[in-house]
Amino acid sequence: MSERLFVFRWDVDHRVCVTDGLPRIRAVCRDFGVPNTFFVNMGRSTNLREWLGKGITRSKAKLADRDAVHLIQKTGWPRFALETLLSRPVGLSFTPEIQALQAEGHELGLHGGMDHVIWSRRFHTLPTAVLEADVEESYAHYLRHFGRPAGFSSPGFYSDERVMTLLDRLGFSYNGDAIGGEPHRAQAAGRPLRHWTIPVTLAGPRTIPFLEYHGARETPDAEMLRQLDEHLESRDLVVLYGHPCYEGVREAVLRKVFAAVVERGFRFVTLQTLAERLQAAHATR
Repeated sequence: MSERLFVFRWDVDHRVCVTDGLPRIRAVCRDFGVPNTFFVNMGRSTNLREWLGKGITRSKAKLADRDAVHLIQKTGWPRFALETLLSRPVGLSFTPEIQALQAEGHELGLHGGMDHVIWSRRFHTLPTAVLEADVEESYAHYLRHFGRPAGFSSPGFYSDERVMTLLDRLGFSYNGDAIGGEPHRAQAAGRPLRHWTIPVTLAGPRTIPFLEYHGARETPDAEMLRQLDEHLESRDLVVLYGHPCYEGVREAVLRKVFAAVVERGFRFVTLQTLAERLQAAHATR
């Protein structure tokens, strides 16, 4: 890289991401004059059947996780219960609000299929035909409302070669299904594919976003910013991720993060811009 580049990518998982988080993120981005990347869940974010039975045990474990902030904590019980009962889609319900992001110069991408919970909880047992049909349905909705997406991210970073192969077939330029490491060509069956994998470079344990982890652990802002600064100092490419329903509503913290990035001499770009640069560099080799 000839310059220092920074990407903030957002996974727009839930309806509260749009209603509560996006207005604040747009305001911060306007004030700093920077673009971000938003992966949109076109389908539903909750599933009553998946919360019942064995799902209750898993949900209790998540509520007890001190390193992350559970969805119920992010949305509050009343809205969580309402959305679980209604199972309303996210992207399909808020197309004008999401189109407004495009109009302001932000990048949109596709986030999984039509059921966020099933992907997150039963991805590895989904038959390939079911997985492909789910993504293709979501892709068709996205295409109709927002145009052709360059990028894709899987809920919970649950991905495999089936997803990589499908993304290549659909013509995606990149996926964001990795944490750690450098950008590289996606692979399937031991061979490189046409599109790129662009990892998140800084996160908490497992797949918890960096800022959410420190929020859950009640880390003082000064210490969180110190750790971020160490990461910025050590790299010329930094990719951070979060969810509008958590990091997005913490506007004061988000402004501190953006300010730290700018002060370190980084230029904000979208993942699409980064993928185009990677492809151009690859073509000249």
